[in-house]
Amino acid sequence: MRQDFDKTIRIPVITDLVRAGDSEIVSQARNPRSHQQRRETFEQRLKERIAELQSATGQDEYSGLARAHAIRSENNKQAAPPPTPTRLDPSVEKHIDQARDELLRELSSMLK
Repeated sequence: MRQDFDKTIRIPVITDLVRAGDSEIVSQARNPRSHQQRRETFEQRLKERIAELQSATGQDEYSGLARAHAIRSENNKQAAPPPTPTRLDPSVEKHIDQARDELLRELSSMLK
């Protein structure tokens, strides 16, 4: 019998956890008008906080319109025919290639 008691799962029970509260707070909690006022206050603070976050991040009601305008203008740019590619003078290209090769040699010697 002692062995069965040791293996039994015991659940602690706490009684008298809830005590009577302040009568004014209880009446305020049960008052539907007070509930409505708390809801309005909460909604107002929530709207203020959303506006604050939007202004901090730069996102307001006009940012969506600006983004849509930017997307449309980008699409219009892509639809336009590409400009004719400009060709560098071969002597300039050769000079650039030589400078690049020299720079690569210098950097590789620094790494050794």
